[in-house]
Amino acid sequence: MDTQNEWETMSIGLNRENFIHNIFEPMFQANYRKCAEAIGGIRPNYLRDIIMNPNRDAGTKTLTYIYRFCVRNGLDPYPYIFVKK
Repeated sequence: MDTQNEWETMSIGLNRENFIHNIFEPMFQANYRKCAEAIGGIRPNYLRDIIMNPNRDAGTKTLTYIYRFCVRNGLDPYPYIFVKK
């Protein structure tokens, strides 16, 4: 990634399927409020929109909260957050 063009085409995102099947359902019994409180910094209705609406992308701030949640709980964050070139 030495050129500016490569940086311009990179994006990060949330792998919804992994998040739902490995964190949301088993750890929080698919409860938006409990999951949002545990992650911290996001509201339950926003979490619901991110999970249920495939057209809605998680922002950098939300991805940072999810990353920190994973680190705090001894989980590898990379199955849930991806970098796309």
